[in-house]
Amino acid sequence: MPTRTITHAPEIELPHDAATADDHRNPRRRRREAEEQAPEVGHLVQPDPRHDLDSLILHPGVKQDIHAGLRALEIRAELERVWNISSIQPQEGRCILNFYGPAGTGKTRAALGVALRLRKALYQVDYSAVISKYLGDTAKHIALAFKQARENDAVLFFDEADSLLSKRVATGESCSTSINQNRNTLMQELDRFDGVVIVTTNLFENYDAALLRRIQRHIKFRLPDEAMRRELFALHLPNHSRVDADFAVLAGLSRGLSGGDILNICVNAIHAGSTDDDPAKWKVTKDMMEREIRKVRRTKNEHESESESESESGRVKRRIGFSAK
Repeated sequence: MPTRTITHAPEIELPHDAATADDHRNPRRRRREAEEQAPEVGHLVQPDPRHDLDSLILHPGVKQDIHAGLRALEIRAELERVWNISSIQPQEGRCILNFYGPAGTGKTRAALGVALRLRKALYQVDYSAVISKYLGDTAKHIALAFKQARENDAVLFFDEADSLLSKRVATGESCSTSINQNRNTLMQELDRFDGVVIVTTNLFENYDAALLRRIQRHIKFRLPDEAMRRELFALHLPNHSRVDADFAVLAGLSRGLSGGDILNICVNAIHAGSTDDDPAKWKVTKDMMEREIRKVRRTKNEHESESESESESGRVKRRIGFSAK
């Protein structure tokens, strides 16, 4: 029988980046690895002295309630000695606050004030990163937000948290499994978190009752009264020598407006009064301020009218739908 000669192919030396190159040719692997990386579901905000709670223009009751909540952390040792507080509240650093009320009333600034008081950063949750269309991912992101706040020793801040804190959906409704899973995850994380959490909302009535019980203090933020509006105008027009307007009169004209509205009015009036080529002539006048107040009122009225129209349209559609059945 003839002898068969077996020849071996010469060994090929692979380049040092062969594994990486192979990954580059494998988009599915790259996509999987990218998905496995923990996403950023929020960002750290460092408060500064202008956020000091005592300098914020808020109703006195709001400041009192915030200070009362924080004082419980400051005197924890005495609470333990006198009341054995750990037998009913084992987490030493636990403080969950709910700031609710109209937009522009200072809820976010107060949250920064809390962080400043505690000498911590504020970890502000980013809803565009938390909410996911994939089943289970939103719950994972909620847990991750708590984890990242814990690792950064930061105050955890859920701003305008209506979508996460609203009432659970009855079983059988569309997306009920996902929505209720998110609520349950949030409640579990709140129970375990040994730190400060602040949630804010403009729709307090939509909160889930089970979540309400987990929040220690519900603090209502209201629109500023006339005295507060006067202070806000004085604060947001820093160079009073360039302002030809009576703050008391402006406070009367701006009844029903929020602190955020007044800030926008002042900024826009400053821009309107700073158009001359010579900065020495820049000035904010009474007419400029009144014009900006009217603009804000007109915008708010138009928005309210559109909202009412949309609500009425929805009611009509529901009535038509019910009659069709």
